This record gives sequence, structure tokens and C-alpha cells, in this order.
Amino acid sequence: MKKQQFIKHLKELIRIKKEAERVDEVIRKSPLNDNLSTIAFGSGYYEDLIIKILRDAMCDKDDWIGYFIYERNMKFTNKNIISDKNGKNIPLRNFNDLYKLTQLSI
Repeated sequence: MKKQQFIKHLKELIRIKKEAERVDEVIRKSPLNDNLSTIAFGSGYYEDLIIKILRDAMCDKDDWIGYFIYERNMKFTNKNIISDKNGKNIPLRNFNDLYKLTQLSI
């Protein structure tokens, strides 16, 4: 997958995920909720499928996409938090860095 396609698809996934989380939060806080969150029912399966497809398309064997979405909460950082086998720091400052990271096997 080309970098611009990867970035476009990942940005759209993030936009949809954040919007779904915002809607789900409104429903959870509503006094009319009655513990029903039907709007999000099954959306986790679609999200998981999309991430698997992106991971396969990128040959992301170490699941850096999943790491970025779930462990980093879709946030980049200027801190040195990732290093390779030799101790060399690998940045995760932006989508370009994430694209490069998916191509590595650390």
C-alpha cells in the first residue's frame, strides 16, 4: 500500500473511531441510557477487521498499527519510546513515522 493511501485510510479510521467514542460517551452519560448502547453494538468487529486489513496490506508483522491505535490511544510523541535490537531510537512523531515503522521488523 502506498504511503498516501495508508495515511488516508488510517486518518479516516481514527476519525470514525473518535466520533463513535464521543457518541458512545453521550449515551453512557444519558439518564435515558438504561445500560443500552445499541449504537456501538458490533462496531468493535468492524474496527478490528479494518485494522487487520491495514496490517495485512502493510505486512505489519509486529502490529505497530494496533499499538498506535490501542496502546498509544492514537497519539504520536516526540519522546524516544521505541528502539530496535541495537538500541537505536525509532521515532513515532507522525503518520510518516508510523508508515516506516510498519515496514520494519524489530
